Amino acid sequence: MSNNNNGNGNTDWGARIGASLKSFFTRNLALKIISLIFAMLFWGYVMMETDPDRVKTVSNVPVSFEGESELLSKNLTVRGDRSALLPKVVVQVSTKLTKYSSVNASSITATVSLKAISKPDTYKLDINAIARDGTAVKVIPSQIVLEVDELAARTVPIEVEYVGSLPEDYWRAEPTLSTQSLILRGAADDVSRVVKAVCPITLSDRTTGYNESVGITLLDEAGETVSSSLFIDTLPSVVVKMDILKTAVLNVDAAAAVLGMDALPANYEVVDIVSTPPQVRVAGSEEALAGLTSIQPAQLDVSGQTTSVLQTLTLQVPDNVLLLDDPEVNVFVDIREKTESRFFAGMNIEVRNLGRKLDVTLSQAICDITIEGRLSLIRKLDRGDVTIYVDAAGLGVGQYVAPVLVALPGGDMTSELTYTLSEETATLTIRD
Repeated sequence: MSNNNNGNGNTDWGARIGASLKSFFTRNLALKIISLIFAMLFWGYVMMETDPDRVKTVSNVPVSFEGESELLSKNLTVRGDRSALLPKVVVQVSTKLTKYSSVNASSITATVSLKAISKPDTYKLDINAIARDGTAVKVIPSQIVLEVDELAARTVPIEVEYVGSLPEDYWRAEPTLSTQSLILRGAADDVSRVVKAVCPITLSDRTTGYNESVGITLLDEAGETVSSSLFIDTLPSVVVKMDILKTAVLNVDAAAAVLGMDALPANYEVVDIVSTPPQVRVAGSEEALAGLTSIQPAQLDVSGQTTSVLQTLTLQVPDNVLLLDDPEVNVFVDIREKTESRFFAGMNIEVRNLGRKLDVTLSQAICDITIEGRLSLIRKLDRGDVTIYVDAAGLGVGQYVAPVLVALPGGDMTSELTYTLSEETATLTIRD
């Protein structure tokens, strides 16, 4: 019986403790919350009054040179790419609690002093940091290694390099650059590497002219690019001006330039007019070339001429159009006496140079002939002046097909007149 009483007593006691705790946490809850807020405000007040120190780590702090102008005045300079030489660092800053949030990369100045350097050499220099709202206690990394070289300057020519090709039927003028050279300043070894500066002009898909700034690329003797970051001054851009125009091929209208064709002597005429070259290339805007199909030379007067004329004439270029070829052409005006033709029917075909004691018969003994040529020659020609024949020279007994030939009075008639025969050949039968 006594054991059961002890167990019940323990249970009652635990229950009473739980009830007491519950009463403690649930009674006067509002008072407890107010007490907690008061305690927090009091703690904040104490912290503000004492303003303890804290250490803040700031990353990506940029580093710059101090005293570089003094180094340059000694004809010395830092060699290498500054972006690679001056990496961003990590700085630990001791600051008051009230300034903690304002400490960042922009509030810290990290520098490397060049003031003590007086000759070319390799140097290991400290990186010093100053914090606006605290004290820099550590810089990571704390040092950098620099190579200092003699300062040199060099004038480098700027060359144009074309990238791609213009679209078909477009033309470019020679570009003009705002400057033909630039001055490089930097370490002597770096400056000596550069042999030229290149101004790249992109032509691919370009149909309008240039009037814009273009960046410069530095090249060494092997044609490899030299980084502009190696040099003190920022490379200037070059203003490029260059016309790009549409092109067209125009016929040279030489006939339109010839005057006096109706004032030639009687029985003379212009047979042909030829321009050499027959076409030329021009360039201009779309509007200037619209509807333009030919170009005319300066005028040429052939009044009274009885012989052909060959003359060099200057082309008359329309406004706002650029001639891409030679401005002069050779114009040939072929002037001849008028021609006429005569027809003689039933002309006998003779046999010439037949061997002695031989007899001959022809398959076709007559022939018609049409003779054409200069009017003055044709009008002098009579039927009796024309001989049609076949040549039997060297032919013996047998049958032969020989060409039918024509003999005209000598001189101009023989050399100038042309003829057409109704019979081109004749068959000869030669007998003893």
